[in-house]
Amino acid sequence: MIIRQIFNNNVIRAENQVGHEFVVIGNGLGFKKKNGQPVDEDKIEKTFVLKSDKIPQKLIDLMGETSVEYLTLADKIVGYAKREMGDIFSDNIYISLIDHIQFAISRYRKSVGLKNSLLWQIKKFYKREFMIGMNALELIDSQFGIQMDEHEASFIAMHFVNARQDGQGMQQTVEITEVIDDIFNIVTNQYGITLDENSFNYSRFITHLQYFVQRMVSNEQEQTASSDNFLYDQVKDKYGKAFQCTQLINHYLEDKFESAMSIDEKVYLTIHIHRVTSRNEMQDTK
Repeated sequence: MIIRQIFNNNVIRAENQVGHEFVVIGNGLGFKKKNGQPVDEDKIEKTFVLKSDKIPQKLIDLMGETSVEYLTLADKIVGYAKREMGDIFSDNIYISLIDHIQFAISRYRKSVGLKNSLLWQIKKFYKREFMIGMNALELIDSQFGIQMDEHEASFIAMHFVNARQDGQGMQQTVEITEVIDDIFNIVTNQYGITLDENSFNYSRFITHLQYFVQRMVSNEQEQTASSDNFLYDQVKDKYGKAFQCTQLINHYLEDKFESAMSIDEKVYLTIHIHRVTSRNEMQDTK
Protein backbone atom coordinates (compact mmCIF):
# COMPACT_ATOMS: atom_id res chain seq x y z
CA MET A 1 0.00 0.00 0.00
CA ILE A 2 0.99 3.60 -0.64
CA ILE A 3 0.49 6.53 1.75
CA ARG A 4 -2.00 9.05 0.34
CA GLN A 5 -2.55 11.23 3.41
CA ILE A 6 -0.98 11.46 6.87
CA PHE A 7 -3.46 12.39 9.61
CA ASN A 8 -1.03 11.98 12.51
CA ASN A 9 1.84 9.72 13.58
CA ASN A 10 -0.47 6.73 14.00
CA VAL A 11 -3.28 7.21 11.44
CA ILE A 12 -2.92 7.47 7.66
CA ARG A 13 -4.98 7.11 4.52
CA ALA A 14 -3.51 4.46 2.21
CA GLU A 15 -4.23 3.07 -1.24
CA ASN A 16 -3.68 -0.49 -2.36
CA GLN A 17 -2.58 -1.77 -5.78
CA VAL A 18 -6.09 -1.77 -7.25
CA GLY A 19 -6.90 1.77 -6.12
CA HIS A 20 -8.99 1.04 -3.01
CA GLU A 21 -8.46 3.49 -0.16
CA PHE A 22 -8.37 2.71 3.55
CA VAL A 23 -7.77 4.37 6.88
CA VAL A 24 -4.88 2.48 8.44
CA ILE A 25 -3.86 2.56 12.11
CA GLY A 26 -0.56 1.54 13.64
CA ASN A 27 2.02 2.92 16.04
CA GLY A 28 4.36 5.24 14.10
CA LEU A 29 2.83 4.57 10.66
CA GLY A 30 2.92 8.26 9.77
CA PHE A 31 6.03 9.27 11.71
CA LYS A 32 8.55 11.03 9.43
CA LYS A 33 6.70 9.73 6.37
CA LYS A 34 5.54 11.50 3.21
CA ASN A 35 2.67 11.00 0.79
CA GLY A 36 3.57 8.53 -1.94
CA GLN A 37 5.87 6.43 0.23
CA PRO A 38 5.06 2.76 0.85
CA VAL A 39 3.24 1.82 4.04
CA ASP A 40 5.27 -0.11 6.60
CA GLU A 41 2.81 -3.01 6.69
CA ASP A 42 4.53 -4.63 9.66
CA LYS A 43 3.24 -1.72 11.78
CA ILE A 44 -0.42 -2.02 10.68
CA GLU A 45 -2.67 -2.82 13.62
CA LYS A 46 -6.09 -2.09 12.09
CA THR A 47 -7.53 -1.20 8.70
CA PHE A 48 -10.87 0.58 8.20
CA VAL A 49 -12.95 0.99 5.07
CA LEU A 50 -14.97 4.20 5.40
CA LYS A 51 -17.68 5.52 3.09
CA SER A 52 -16.83 9.21 3.11
CA ASP A 53 -13.79 10.90 1.62
CA LYS A 54 -14.15 13.62 4.25
CA ILE A 55 -13.29 11.88 7.49
CA PRO A 56 -14.31 13.86 10.60
CA GLN A 57 -11.31 15.23 12.49
CA LYS A 58 -12.76 13.86 15.74
CA LEU A 59 -12.73 10.36 14.26
CA ILE A 60 -9.12 10.77 13.15
CA ASP A 61 -8.12 11.96 16.62
CA LEU A 62 -10.08 9.14 18.24
CA MET A 63 -8.38 6.52 16.08
CA GLY A 64 -4.98 7.90 16.98
CA GLU A 65 -5.68 7.95 20.71
CA THR A 66 -7.85 4.87 21.26
CA SER A 67 -6.55 1.41 22.05
CA VAL A 68 -6.72 -0.92 19.06
CA GLU A 69 -8.81 -3.40 21.06
CA TYR A 70 -11.62 -0.85 21.31
CA LEU A 71 -11.32 0.04 17.64
CA THR A 72 -11.46 -3.64 16.71
CA LEU A 73 -14.51 -4.18 18.90
CA ALA A 74 -16.31 -1.19 17.40
CA ASP A 75 -15.46 -2.40 13.89
CA LYS A 76 -16.93 -5.85 14.68
CA ILE A 77 -20.14 -4.30 16.00
CA VAL A 78 -20.50 -2.01 12.97
CA GLY A 79 -19.70 -4.91 10.64
CA TYR A 80 -22.49 -6.98 12.18
CA ALA A 81 -24.88 -4.02 11.92
CA LYS A 82 -24.09 -3.59 8.22
CA ARG A 83 -24.65 -7.28 7.55
CA GLU A 84 -28.04 -7.13 9.26
CA MET A 85 -29.30 -3.76 7.98
CA GLY A 86 -27.07 -2.82 5.06
CA ASP A 87 -24.50 -0.07 4.69
CA ILE A 88 -26.91 2.67 5.83
CA PHE A 89 -25.02 4.17 8.76
CA SER A 90 -22.93 7.33 8.68
CA ASP A 91 -19.23 7.04 9.54
CA ASN A 92 -19.99 9.04 12.70
CA ILE A 93 -21.22 5.78 14.22
CA TYR A 94 -17.56 4.97 14.95
CA ILE A 95 -17.18 8.17 17.00
CA SER A 96 -20.25 7.71 19.18
CA LEU A 97 -19.82 3.94 19.49
CA ILE A 98 -16.15 4.01 20.52
CA ASP A 99 -16.81 6.78 23.04
CA HIS A 100 -19.76 4.88 24.46
CA ILE A 101 -18.00 1.52 24.68
CA GLN A 102 -14.99 2.94 26.50
CA PHE A 103 -17.20 4.76 29.00
CA ALA A 104 -19.53 1.77 29.47
CA ILE A 105 -16.69 -0.66 30.13
CA SER A 106 -15.14 1.80 32.59
CA ARG A 107 -18.50 2.08 34.37
CA TYR A 108 -19.05 -1.67 34.56
CA ARG A 109 -15.58 -2.25 35.93
CA LYS A 110 -16.62 0.07 38.76
CA SER A 111 -19.95 -1.77 39.08
CA VAL A 112 -21.87 1.27 37.87
CA GLY A 113 -24.77 0.48 35.54
CA LEU A 114 -27.23 2.90 33.96
CA LYS A 115 -30.94 2.44 33.31
CA ASN A 116 -32.44 3.52 30.01
CA SER A 117 -35.94 4.95 30.51
CA LEU A 118 -36.63 4.17 26.84
CA LEU A 119 -35.68 0.48 27.03
CA TRP A 120 -39.21 -0.74 26.30
CA GLN A 121 -39.65 1.70 23.42
CA ILE A 122 -36.29 0.81 21.84
CA LYS A 123 -37.08 -2.90 22.01
CA LYS A 124 -40.51 -2.31 20.47
CA PHE A 125 -39.85 0.30 17.80
CA TYR A 126 -36.24 -0.41 16.82
CA LYS A 127 -36.03 -4.18 16.95
CA ARG A 128 -33.13 -4.58 14.52
CA GLU A 129 -31.03 -1.91 16.23
CA PHE A 130 -31.74 -3.55 19.59
CA MET A 131 -30.61 -6.88 18.14
CA ILE A 132 -27.36 -5.15 17.13
CA GLY A 133 -27.02 -3.91 20.71
CA MET A 134 -27.51 -7.42 22.10
CA ASN A 135 -24.89 -8.77 19.69
CA ALA A 136 -22.55 -6.03 20.87
CA LEU A 137 -22.95 -7.26 24.45
CA GLU A 138 -21.87 -10.73 23.36
CA LEU A 139 -18.78 -9.29 21.67
CA ILE A 140 -17.94 -7.19 24.76
CA ASP A 141 -18.30 -10.24 27.00
CA SER A 142 -16.14 -12.32 24.67
CA GLN A 143 -13.38 -9.72 24.43
CA PHE A 144 -13.41 -8.17 27.91
CA GLY A 145 -15.23 -10.73 30.07
CA ILE A 146 -17.84 -8.14 31.11
CA GLN A 147 -21.53 -9.04 31.10
CA MET A 148 -23.87 -6.13 30.48
CA ASP A 149 -27.66 -5.98 30.62
CA GLU A 150 -30.44 -5.02 28.19
CA HIS A 151 -30.27 -1.38 29.23
CA GLU A 152 -26.75 -1.17 27.82
CA ALA A 153 -27.89 -2.92 24.64
CA SER A 154 -30.60 -0.29 24.24
CA PHE A 155 -28.06 2.54 24.64
CA ILE A 156 -25.92 1.00 21.89
CA ALA A 157 -29.04 0.54 19.75
CA MET A 158 -29.82 4.25 20.07
CA HIS A 159 -26.43 5.13 18.57
CA PHE A 160 -27.33 3.08 15.50
CA VAL A 161 -30.78 4.69 15.30
CA ASN A 162 -29.04 8.05 15.41
CA ALA A 163 -26.46 7.06 12.76
CA ARG A 164 -29.23 5.74 10.48
CA GLN A 165 -31.04 9.06 10.73
CA ASP A 166 -28.12 11.15 9.46
CA GLY A 167 -26.54 11.77 12.84
CA GLN A 168 -29.29 14.17 13.88
CA GLY A 169 -28.18 14.30 17.51
CA MET A 170 -28.96 11.91 20.35
CA GLN A 171 -31.43 14.29 22.01
CA GLN A 172 -33.49 14.39 18.82
CA THR A 173 -33.38 10.59 18.61
CA VAL A 174 -34.74 10.44 22.15
CA GLU A 175 -37.51 12.92 21.29
CA ILE A 176 -38.47 10.97 18.15
CA THR A 177 -38.69 7.76 20.16
CA GLU A 178 -40.87 9.42 22.80
CA VAL A 179 -43.22 10.89 20.16
CA ILE A 180 -43.54 7.51 18.41
CA ASP A 181 -44.45 5.99 21.76
CA ASP A 182 -47.10 8.66 22.38
CA ILE A 183 -48.66 8.11 18.94
CA PHE A 184 -48.52 4.33 19.43
CA ASN A 185 -50.38 4.72 22.74
CA ILE A 186 -53.02 6.98 21.16
CA VAL A 187 -53.76 4.25 18.60
CA THR A 188 -53.85 1.34 21.04
CA ASN A 189 -55.93 3.28 23.58
CA GLN A 190 -58.39 4.48 20.94
CA TYR A 191 -58.95 0.92 19.68
CA GLY A 192 -58.48 -0.86 23.00
CA ILE A 193 -56.42 -3.60 21.40
CA THR A 194 -52.93 -5.04 21.48
CA LEU A 195 -51.26 -4.81 18.08
CA ASP A 196 -49.72 -7.89 16.51
CA GLU A 197 -46.00 -7.10 16.53
CA ASN A 198 -45.25 -10.01 14.22
CA SER A 199 -47.52 -8.80 11.42
CA PHE A 200 -46.34 -7.19 8.22
CA ASN A 201 -48.74 -4.29 8.71
CA TYR A 202 -47.27 -3.61 12.14
CA SER A 203 -43.78 -3.41 10.63
CA ARG A 204 -45.02 -1.02 7.93
CA PHE A 205 -46.82 1.10 10.54
CA ILE A 206 -43.74 1.49 12.76
CA THR A 207 -41.51 2.28 9.78
CA HIS A 208 -43.97 4.94 8.62
CA LEU A 209 -44.04 6.47 12.12
CA GLN A 210 -40.24 6.59 12.31
CA TYR A 211 -39.89 8.64 9.14
CA PHE A 212 -43.02 10.70 9.70
CA VAL A 213 -42.05 11.70 13.24
CA GLN A 214 -38.48 12.42 12.17
CA ARG A 215 -39.86 14.93 9.67
CA MET A 216 -42.08 16.51 12.31
CA VAL A 217 -39.28 16.81 14.89
CA SER A 218 -36.89 18.16 12.26
CA ASN A 219 -39.55 20.59 11.00
CA GLU A 220 -39.20 19.13 7.51
CA GLN A 221 -42.81 18.17 6.91
CA GLU A 222 -43.77 18.19 3.27
CA GLN A 223 -46.53 20.59 2.28
CA THR A 224 -47.39 19.67 -1.31
CA ALA A 225 -49.63 21.78 -3.47
CA SER A 226 -50.96 18.70 -5.23
CA SER A 227 -52.60 17.07 -2.21
CA ASP A 228 -55.38 14.77 -3.37
CA ASN A 229 -58.54 16.07 -1.65
CA PHE A 230 -60.63 13.41 -3.37
CA LEU A 231 -58.50 10.63 -1.86
CA TYR A 232 -58.62 12.43 1.49
CA ASP A 233 -62.44 12.47 1.42
CA GLN A 234 -62.54 8.82 0.36
CA VAL A 235 -60.23 7.70 3.16
CA LYS A 236 -62.09 9.85 5.68
CA ASP A 237 -65.42 8.21 4.76
CA LYS A 238 -64.19 4.64 4.28
CA TYR A 239 -61.95 4.44 7.36
CA GLY A 240 -63.90 6.61 9.80
CA LYS A 241 -62.49 5.22 13.03
CA ALA A 242 -58.91 5.30 11.77
CA PHE A 243 -59.44 8.87 10.58
CA GLN A 244 -60.74 9.89 14.01
CA CYS A 245 -57.58 8.38 15.49
CA THR A 246 -55.48 10.37 13.01
CA GLN A 247 -57.29 13.53 14.10
CA LEU A 248 -56.40 12.81 17.73
CA ILE A 249 -52.77 12.36 16.69
CA ASN A 250 -52.92 15.60 14.73
CA HIS A 251 -54.20 17.48 17.83
CA TYR A 252 -51.37 15.99 19.88
CA LEU A 253 -48.78 17.10 17.29
CA GLU A 254 -50.30 20.57 17.10
CA ASP A 255 -49.95 20.93 20.86
CA LYS A 256 -46.40 19.59 20.88
CA PHE A 257 -44.92 21.15 17.74
CA GLU A 258 -47.43 23.89 16.87
CA SER A 259 -47.59 22.32 13.42
CA ALA A 260 -50.47 20.40 11.86
CA MET A 261 -50.21 17.36 9.64
CA SER A 262 -50.58 17.86 5.90
CA ILE A 263 -53.51 16.33 4.02
CA ASP A 264 -51.15 13.77 2.50
CA GLU A 265 -49.81 12.73 5.91
CA LYS A 266 -53.35 12.34 7.25
CA VAL A 267 -54.23 10.09 4.33
CA TYR A 268 -51.13 7.90 4.71
CA LEU A 269 -51.40 7.66 8.49
CA THR A 270 -55.12 6.82 8.37
CA ILE A 271 -54.46 3.98 5.92
CA HIS A 272 -51.63 2.62 8.08
CA ILE A 273 -53.77 2.80 11.22
CA HIS A 274 -56.61 0.98 9.49
CA ARG A 275 -54.25 -1.74 8.29
CA VAL A 276 -52.44 -2.28 11.57
CA THR A 277 -55.68 -2.45 13.57
CA SER A 278 -57.44 -4.76 11.10
CA ARG A 279 -58.12 -8.23 12.50
CA ASN A 280 -57.98 -9.73 9.01
CA GLU A 281 -54.92 -8.51 7.12
CA MET A 282 -55.61 -10.66 4.06
CA GLN A 283 -59.02 -9.06 3.69
CA ASP A 284 -57.49 -5.64 4.30
CA THR A 285 -55.05 -5.96 1.38
CA LYS A 286 -57.76 -6.81 -1.18
